Amino acid sequence: MSGPKCFMAARLTNRLARAQKGRPWTSLSPPGRPCTVTKLDWAQDADKEAVLELVAEYHRQERLRGHDPERLRVVLDDIMDNRSRGRILVARDDGNIIGYALVVRRPSFEWASDVAVLDEIFVRGRARERGLGRRMVAFIEEYAASEGLPAITLDVNHSNVAAREFYRAIGFYLIEREIYARQVA
Repeated sequence: MSGPKCFMAARLTNRLARAQKGRPWTSLSPPGRPCTVTKLDWAQDADKEAVLELVAEYHRQERLRGHDPERLRVVLDDIMDNRSRGRILVARDDGNIIGYALVVRRPSFEWASDVAVLDEIFVRGRARERGLGRRMVAFIEEYAASEGLPAITLDVNHSNVAAREFYRAIGFYLIEREIYARQVA
């Protein structure tokens, strides 16, 4: 299957999954791209090494502060062992993890509830421009709604124009604030 037939099959599969509230989501490549199956589901214990590899790749790409891999593993284990703190979404293409998103819960007086915070989302370079990021955010939106969380918040670097345009294009709006941090340990 290729081209429009592949894309239409993906749309039908996603409609059926949403109608049945089933997991995982399955999607196929849009027209003009080779037809591959991409599945979205929550990370399992067997996925930890692949997720950590992608986290390291993302942090290098964004020139974020590098952390000791064992320290990152502790954070990953904590999230996977305590689903009430958050979840890690993975995107699989032919069995390989090609993307992840970290969504955490945060209490908020402003929203009078916990909110979902999209802390990180990353899709490996060759897998970009296939609508995967949009599908990952849609998956997280369904999760947040099913958990009764009224909003998804995120922050993005001012210099990351592509990410800012992406979030606006999928319905996020700018809240005029600045985020400050101070390292204490």
